[in-house]
Amino acid sequence: MLKIVLHILLLLPICSYSQNYKTEIDSLNAKAKHYIHSDIDTALYFAEKAIKKSKINSYKEGEMEGEFQIGRIYYDQARRTLAMQAGENSLAIAEEIDSYIGKKNALNLIAKVQNHANELVEGMETVRRNFNLAKSQGDSIEMALMANFKGIFKNKMGEKDSAFYFTMQSMMINKRLNLQKALAYNYNSLGVHHYGLRNLDSSFYYFRKALKIRTDLKLPNQSIEAYNNLGYVFLMEGITDSAIVYFKKCIDVCLEYGKKQNLAIAYTNISEAYEISGNHKSALIALQNAIPINDSLAGIKRKEQIIRAQKVKNEELLILNVIEKDAKQKQLVLIIALIASLILTLIISKRAKKKSIETLIEKQKTVAATEIIKEQEKVREEISQELHDGVGGSLAGVKLSLAHIQEENNSSLLLGEIENIENIYQEIRNISHNLSPVSFQKNSLATTIENYLNRTLPDMEMGLCFQCYPEQEITNLHYDQKICVYRIIQELASNIQKHAFATNVNITITGHGKHITIIAEDNGKGFNPELITYGIGFKNIQKRITLYDGTIEIDAQKGNGTTIIIELPYKKLRA
Repeated sequence: MLKIVLHILLLLPICSYSQNYKTEIDSLNAKAKHYIHSDIDTALYFAEKAIKKSKINSYKEGEMEGEFQIGRIYYDQARRTLAMQAGENSLAIAEEIDSYIGKKNALNLIAKVQNHANELVEGMETVRRNFNLAKSQGDSIEMALMANFKGIFKNKMGEKDSAFYFTMQSMMINKRLNLQKALAYNYNSLGVHHYGLRNLDSSFYYFRKALKIRTDLKLPNQSIEAYNNLGYVFLMEGITDSAIVYFKKCIDVCLEYGKKQNLAIAYTNISEAYEISGNHKSALIALQNAIPINDSLAGIKRKEQIIRAQKVKNEELLILNVIEKDAKQKQLVLIIALIASLILTLIISKRAKKKSIETLIEKQKTVAATEIIKEQEKVREEISQELHDGVGGSLAGVKLSLAHIQEENNSSLLLGEIENIENIYQEIRNISHNLSPVSFQKNSLATTIENYLNRTLPDMEMGLCFQCYPEQEITNLHYDQKICVYRIIQELASNIQKHAFATNVNITITGHGKHITIIAEDNGKGFNPELITYGIGFKNIQKRITLYDGTIEIDAQKGNGTTIIIELPYKKLRA
């Protein structure tokens, strides 16, 4: 024990020095990150200084972060080769020291470079690797980001259905976590998806949603992309006036933040828009503005490649003088690791016992939920039969009697009453049909729901979009599962039909590894969730979700439509 205390006392000066240089290097990297969107040269200076000091002091974490910041800077300048090199350097160090954050950041950067270079196969592999890494760490934010990347790559590969699926998967996570910046990427991807399908109204809608978030959050790079996307879409559709407006806004942001690479592209785009509109003078001026910027960027790239080659040689000389880490520090780390391992073993044992009890409770709850749903369907069947055979039959008899009286007396007043009885009879038939048991023998769940939606929302036939992914997995659900999903969508559609006054309705069912997600989105009048009193239909939805330990999220604002996201775990649906 005395020896350990002496060792610790001897290590104190070394630890103090270690902490000092680590703090300094971390500060340099933080400064590089701070200046990356406002002063590229300053950001580059701090990042390179952090790398140099890290190598002298064998501080791998600082060197890893410095390389990552260098990669971000080069990526921002559209210098893909140098950005990729820095990203691979950062990744190699992260793997050496087994840093999850380092590996995640480096793979993210590499995927971005591969996306812009249209290296689709390599990029998809990078995204899969990062997604699996994030999944192993339970990092929902990074999983959402990588799912969106999958959508982007799949869209470029021409696999539209897969692209839409991964984008929706990402958006559901981001909405649940309220990650506005990430949602902007999702909306941008949906804009690209709908534009590829020639759904122009939906495309413009999602591009504008992405733009609003990015301008509200004051994100210059992303705002530049959003303005340029909208301008480009209008340009491709021949709406040059709107294209010019968005390209001008793109140029303003580029000038404000000194984004030379983006500025050259924006000038080139607006020149093309002016040319198409017949304003040749303005087209020439914009093109003349773009030429010197492109020439300047090319000169800077050549000069910095020479400087970087010289710096690599100098860094190789510095690496030769690096000192090995102190062996006593490793011993101290080992002791701490052993203690932590003992504590972790005790925690795992305690959690295992708790998990066993929770599993038993969950099983009992599941059985109870299944019985309740079965009883509800039985009651619905009885009410449906009574309405159809009893009340419906009586009304049919009354209608027939009145028809005979009308024929004998030729009374015009009775014609109106007969028509009213017919309307009441049809309404009772519809209620009876909606209450009756649902059979999935002839049609799949997706077809059954689609038929119901077309009957319930006939006025929205052109604006109704129903999608089911993957359809085969949804089709293979057990009967109890299908009934639960069908009844929830039945109530959602009924609420939209009665209250939303919408012209466009999107309903999506998505199957995941562990749960089903239902998304209902409309562009109706919306509402304030805090002020509204929910009716019987919505309360029925909440009861079913509660019984199956599901979740519901409502995104609604008065005048801006409504989005409802429902998640139901498979382990409950499969009781």
